[in-house]
Amino acid sequence: MPSDTPATTPDNNESSIPSFIYQLTHAERNQSLSAGKDLLKEFNEQQFTKFDQGRSIEALIKERTSFIDQLLKKIWQHFFPKDGDHRLTLIAVGGYGRGELQPYSDIDLLILGESYEAHQQTIIEFITYLWDLGFEVGHAVRNLEECIESGKENVSTATNLLEARWLSGDYEQFSALQNLFNLKTFWPSQEFFEAKLEEQARRHKRYHNTLYQLEPNIKESPGGLRDIQTILWVAKRHFGASSLQELMQHNFITLHEFQEIQAAYLYLNRIRFALHRLKKRHEDRLLFDNQQQLAEKLYPNLSSDDSVKAVEAFMKPYYQNVHIVARLNEILLQHFKEEIFRTSEDHIEQINPRFRIVNNYLDVTKTNLFEKNPTALLEIFIIIENYQHLIQGIRSRTIRLIRNNLHLIDDQFRSDPINKALFIEIFRQPKGVNAALKRMYAYGILSAYLPSFKKISGLMQFNIFHAYTVDEHTILVIRNLRRFFINQYAYEFPTAHQIAKQLCKPEILLLAGLFHDIAKGRNGAHEKLGAIDAKEFSFKHNLNKNDTELLSWLVLRHLDFSYVAQKKDLSDPEVIAQFAEKVGTQERLDYLYLLTLADVRSTSDDVWNDWKNQLFLQLYHNTTQALDATSTLPRDRAKQAIFNKEKASEFLKSKGLTPPEFQTFWQSFEQTDFFNRQSPGEIARITEALHDESEDEINVHLQPTTSRGATELIIYMHDRDYLFAQFTQILDKLGLNIVEAKIYSGSDNMTLVIIYLLNHESLSITDDMILAEIEDTLKYQLFLKADSTPQPQPEPRRTRAFHTPTEIQFQELNEELTELSITTKDIPGLLARIGQAFKSCQIRVHDAKINTVGEKAEDVFMISSTSNHSIHSHHTQEALKAALLDNIEP
Repeated sequence: MPSDTPATTPDNNESSIPSFIYQLTHAERNQSLSAGKDLLKEFNEQQFTKFDQGRSIEALIKERTSFIDQLLKKIWQHFFPKDGDHRLTLIAVGGYGRGELQPYSDIDLLILGESYEAHQQTIIEFITYLWDLGFEVGHAVRNLEECIESGKENVSTATNLLEARWLSGDYEQFSALQNLFNLKTFWPSQEFFEAKLEEQARRHKRYHNTLYQLEPNIKESPGGLRDIQTILWVAKRHFGASSLQELMQHNFITLHEFQEIQAAYLYLNRIRFALHRLKKRHEDRLLFDNQQQLAEKLYPNLSSDDSVKAVEAFMKPYYQNVHIVARLNEILLQHFKEEIFRTSEDHIEQINPRFRIVNNYLDVTKTNLFEKNPTALLEIFIIIENYQHLIQGIRSRTIRLIRNNLHLIDDQFRSDPINKALFIEIFRQPKGVNAALKRMYAYGILSAYLPSFKKISGLMQFNIFHAYTVDEHTILVIRNLRRFFINQYAYEFPTAHQIAKQLCKPEILLLAGLFHDIAKGRNGAHEKLGAIDAKEFSFKHNLNKNDTELLSWLVLRHLDFSYVAQKKDLSDPEVIAQFAEKVGTQERLDYLYLLTLADVRSTSDDVWNDWKNQLFLQLYHNTTQALDATSTLPRDRAKQAIFNKEKASEFLKSKGLTPPEFQTFWQSFEQTDFFNRQSPGEIARITEALHDESEDEINVHLQPTTSRGATELIIYMHDRDYLFAQFTQILDKLGLNIVEAKIYSGSDNMTLVIIYLLNHESLSITDDMILAEIEDTLKYQLFLKADSTPQPQPEPRRTRAFHTPTEIQFQELNEELTELSITTKDIPGLLARIGQAFKSCQIRVHDAKINTVGEKAEDVFMISSTSNHSIHSHHTQEALKAALLDNIEP
């Protein structure tokens, strides 16, 4: 890593720059600008060629910094000649001051001078000239007193000044600026450390405190280049060290740590250089399309079909490197903290002969503890769990010792009965499991103890659905599982909390979380391979037969609950009966529900919503009833309809409605699935709203919030073919997302449509003005019988980077209905396009379940012909498939 470039003195020789700069004295300005741009372009092309040839990134950065230095000096000396009376100084600050210039980095400058006001016009001309050359210039113009005041007010300004480097002009003023940090009143070391720590915490929070964002920022994200710079800033302020090499000389960083962080620094800078080159501008975000393009350059031999593998292969070393940076950032800042805040006497509390607590941080009693007793590498995490109320963290030297002794966790270590028992015991502790496992993961213990876990470390899943790498997602699953057991978080998921508190063996649930995705990235179904891994682990760790079978079964079936909840008709007793048969026991259902809930919540902040929560609860409760041998609930559709009607009648009677008042309405939908697919409460509410509505009008009712976690839209009107195509197009134009739609065609030529809606933030619509607009627009557009082709809409940037092939499958359910499954890219207006295809093929939609998984839509429709017959003909299916493809992928 390059250290700060030594301050250049006026006596230093300057490298020659081509003569364009001298044209400023005798040629037109535009000519000099053209020549300057050509010079910069030529220099960039030379650097890009060297980059492709494998020149070290460190050399390229130094070369660029030196080139820009000399160029700016020449330009400065034209505007402010050496023999002038300006007494101004040109100083590089920020990243430029550090000497870290990428192809399109900002040029941060400070113009220092006591009488700068007299030269404002010339300064403006100088800065404007740099802008016109194509530089992104960040600049400040101040005198020394203003520098002091600005630096005192803002730690970022102070940090910029800490990195100041003389370029040209009055050197004495620069020397005075360098002495700024010697002032006792200017950011004492302790205050500076605390401010930089707080600044880093705020920055990490902007990126959700995780290294593993889908589209990370190479510079600003946790584990990025800024974390390395934070270490250097603190070191420079407190120790006067200008580089990590100097810290190594002072024994604040080991040789191995220096090599690790140096390698990570060079790797991240090389990726950043390639990104700047690719975008031809300052860009630090690894957006999806950037990842794809960089991966293609790095893996040119992979076919387009393997583009996802190329991206995942490209991103894995990125995540591994930022993981290293984050851990070293933690160790070194903790070390600095211990040094800067050192008091005359440490507060020490002895735990046992091996461990102690020093100033609220866990520490080993002897530096050779792990070498003498490797089992302590696991014991330390049991202590964290039992003393979490006293421990703020682990001392930096102990973290180092853990990392330096990971090699002791070998086959002999893993086969030791004591170590195996300790590993399981970590999962059995009543408190602190999440805190212990996070540290085991962060410090490499999990990867060392479970070689299969190491394979998923840094493994990216190139889609929008999974916001984290597989290993980070796994740790989040365990964290969310633990929250179900804690009274403090009972309000989040009350049902899950009640279930969790009754589990006999919580450790089996947590181990299922650990193993559920452990086989991702291998060839084959990860749930099947993971179940094998889980079973082998159970045998090796002496779990009994029942626990082994439960753990293996949970890993094998961890996808089933979510699939049924989001794609199947949960009002169908047959669907519930089949799922209950697959689950087998209430115990398995309890574990599976909790695992699935934690798993889905840990994929992305955008995935979970009230709608999915209600689907999961409905499946759990319905399956619980199906598993209850004493339950008197109906087990088929006909009996379900009778049961629902009886209950709904009771509700309506309590509201003063007698059967003669709503019998006509009920008889109209007697031959539909209305009574077995809607709950008794819903039947009563819908009946109350519609039983006396005019059949000659288009009736629209909106329920802002419902027990289903979505806004309910009811349309009651004369029967009309292709109604699905119409209302999907109208709602799409209103910017609303349909998550479920049910269409019942009555015997009196009336149609009942029940739709559940969410806005683009996956929330119910509660604003009265928006609800009124939806109602008015629907009535008007349906009255007009609008018949237009959906207008193409711009695709969001994030989904544009993905290619999701459309998959269409048919399954005949009975003589009247066919199940149609469509998996495709979630493009704007997708449902409206599908509706147009249905219309062109004369298809009637009875039910639609809409599920979006990241960039992918996984939608299921119950369809028939307009004469209410299933779509069983191969010819008809192929025609519909062709129409769908034409509309979805025009």
